[in-house]
Amino acid sequence: MRLSRRDILGGAAALAAAPLVARAAPSTDLDVAIVGGGVSGVYAAWRLRQEQPHLRIALFEASERIGGRLHSVAFPQAPHLVAEAGGMRFLKQHQHVFGLVSALGLPSRGYPIDRDFDRMMLRGANFSIADINAHRARFPYKVPLSDQPPSVDALNRSIAHFLGKDATVTPAQWLKIRAQLRYRGRLLRDWPSRAILREGMSAEQFALTADSSGYDDWLEGETGLVQADYHFAPEDDGAYLTIAGGYQRLPLTLAAEAAKSGARIATRTRLAGLIPEGPHYRLTLQDARQSTLTASRVILALPRRALERIDDFPESRADRRFASLIASVTPIPACKSLLLYKRPWWREHGIAEGRSITDMPARQFYCLGSETTRLPSEDTDGYGVLMAYSDMNNVATWRHLVPHADPSGFTRLAGDAALTREVHREAALVLGKTDAVPLAAVFQDWSVDPFGGGWHYYALGHDGLADSAAMLKPLPGRALCVCGEAYSLAQGWVEGALERAETMLQRHFGLHKPAWLPT
Repeated sequence: MRLSRRDILGGAAALAAAPLVARAAPSTDLDVAIVGGGVSGVYAAWRLRQEQPHLRIALFEASERIGGRLHSVAFPQAPHLVAEAGGMRFLKQHQHVFGLVSALGLPSRGYPIDRDFDRMMLRGANFSIADINAHRARFPYKVPLSDQPPSVDALNRSIAHFLGKDATVTPAQWLKIRAQLRYRGRLLRDWPSRAILREGMSAEQFALTADSSGYDDWLEGETGLVQADYHFAPEDDGAYLTIAGGYQRLPLTLAAEAAKSGARIATRTRLAGLIPEGPHYRLTLQDARQSTLTASRVILALPRRALERIDDFPESRADRRFASLIASVTPIPACKSLLLYKRPWWREHGIAEGRSITDMPARQFYCLGSETTRLPSEDTDGYGVLMAYSDMNNVATWRHLVPHADPSGFTRLAGDAALTREVHREAALVLGKTDAVPLAAVFQDWSVDPFGGGWHYYALGHDGLADSAAMLKPLPGRALCVCGEAYSLAQGWVEGALERAETMLQRHFGLHKPAWLPT
């Protein structure tokens, strides 16, 4: 699913050649230049043109497609069986996403996660989720029976251990004390999550908690402060949703609507330089050739690595506070492998949909194509797609099996490729034996530049509550804003990207709250 150059308006060279007589303000070429064609960038362009249609707005995206880390893909054999190489789901309480999807009229449906028939295989022991929920599962870890999944007692006890008496304060009280709270003389933001949790858990309790979660990021990438914040956050209801036909439809629709209303959108146009000129900025852009433009205001809708890769951006290095804000987040390695089969063979083992977990490098398997929530428009032609979803150190395992990976991180593979065979082997161990063979596969590595990772966490020594607000307008007195998932308070979610963009637009561009967004 791509927005081609035929579907967009303009480009850097076209803007540079536009006659001055057509410009409302001859002092600059643009009123607002937006860099980054992910969901926050195209949302900003759409909202600005909606509410302030007189503004001359252009968006520049370095790659050939709109969507950023939303990347919906399908195999030629099954064009309606769309799978997500990137972000894949949202929650109803994600007010910006849920409200926007409804306002745009995009069809949504349930995205099944954990079902009774799904599996969990740890240290060679394999049980159904039904067995686990009924406490019939016994995984080979030296832990009390009460700490076997799905219990989170060991994790909660560990958090209570380092929070002490503050573990029982109200969420409102937590907000007042969190930034200065210390454990053993160190602020919580200076503790790695792994280190502080291990203070209150045995090695085996820690291993079982980590292995059964399906993720390694929260142990390796988060700080103790983030871990404590989750303790006080409201619980989600687990009812995940997705957009029928692909989550990437959201940014593609926003880009199309922005272009229709007069915003110029250019792909394959990289920002190579951003230099202040008086109160404005001069942008050096590279597409087929190099050109320059001036803009009254600039929005950088980019993650950390993309910001660091702007060649000539002196303010990002000379201003120590801005440099510290850029470095305040850590990109988290993540990858997905999607395998196409002639049939959804997991149904032969009673598995219709959802997620199965293992401690092998694949970590999480999602069964796609036989979901009970699929809409009639999502015909599969009988095919099935198996998704393996890994993060942190496991990414290197899969990357090494793709010796000729595309620099973009997205690589199409044959059904007998080394990565394909290994993902299939692990899936057969977890889900059940099969005579089905993969027909083809794709591999998406989000740790490559300019993404740096699949999502971000605030780094040691940083507090996202303060840094996310400062990053919206990191240089006081300058017409530069930054937004996106990386520097949000809902990192890892599209909700974080949209919330930061909307907050920026209201706070620094004077836009009103949209009618579809709850107060």
